[in-house]
Amino acid sequence: MIRSFYIQGNELCWEKDPSDFNNESQGKTIWIDLQEPTPDEQKWVEEYFGIEFFTPQEAAEIESSSRFFEEVNGFEANSAFVVKEGTSYTTRQVSFILKNNILFTLRHSDLKSFAETVRKLKTFTATNSKALQIWLLLLETQTDLDADFIEFLTRSTNKVSRKLVKERSIEEEVLIHITELQENTILIRGSVVDKQRLVSSLLKSFLVDEPEKERLRIILKDINSLLQHAQFSFERLEYLQNTFLGLVNIEQNQVIKIFTVVTVVFMPPTLIASIYGMNFNFMPELEWKMGYPFALLLMVISSLGFLWYFKRKNWL
Repeated sequence: MIRSFYIQGNELCWEKDPSDFNNESQGKTIWIDLQEPTPDEQKWVEEYFGIEFFTPQEAAEIESSSRFFEEVNGFEANSAFVVKEGTSYTTRQVSFILKNNILFTLRHSDLKSFAETVRKLKTFTATNSKALQIWLLLLETQTDLDADFIEFLTRSTNKVSRKLVKERSIEEEVLIHITELQENTILIRGSVVDKQRLVSSLLKSFLVDEPEKERLRIILKDINSLLQHAQFSFERLEYLQNTFLGLVNIEQNQVIKIFTVVTVVFMPPTLIASIYGMNFNFMPELEWKMGYPFALLLMVISSLGFLWYFKRKNWL
């Protein structure tokens, strides 16, 4: 699908799957958004405007040249956006090309930040509609969504913390939940760092005017705050994971302690039974009528004696 955003009169309008970008009735095109385009649609846009998008392999690379590239008349960049797929989260690469005051975006997922940006663009007029401003609005919107996602992770962490600390729950699902939160925190941190590199590169460019640079500084400040929050959340999850493992060790020690006490308690009776089970010819107690009750009583007293000692030492 291709969406074309253009200025008509004093309004910013858009059209889905345009057949001609040069229609005079549409005015000047400032944003071409390709969402899950077919190979023919992507090739048509590239040939029409003389551009070339990154391949999926190039967009996924982490080298600086693949994340941001500045030309004489524009920029090429890639950025990772967090997206929810089913019950899990992942990142999807979005390619940006800014050339001749036209923003080109290529994505292979339906991203909420783009829908929010289009909604915000309804308030734009021809006087403040520039391709770079639309790009900055996209980055601002995605930064806000990243902040919401981090807040969601924080709330989920609070629930796990209450369940772990107050309820002392050491079920396997708690550890799995902590691990999932750690994975999502790493995911969002990587996405935010990616945007930090992009915004920093735009700030260094001579093609960006001072008003836009001031806006970029605000975005960068928000991004740095998100990174600090994400780092704090990850450290907190590590603490919860260590707490979980500590509780598991305590429970295991309790079990081992019980087995140890039982073993020690039955050691004296076992010793007594072993002594009287020896096959010697001369054992006076064998001829004693009260020998059997005496041996049983001795076993019971020895076991109770050890139990009393453990209780006195608060080992039980």
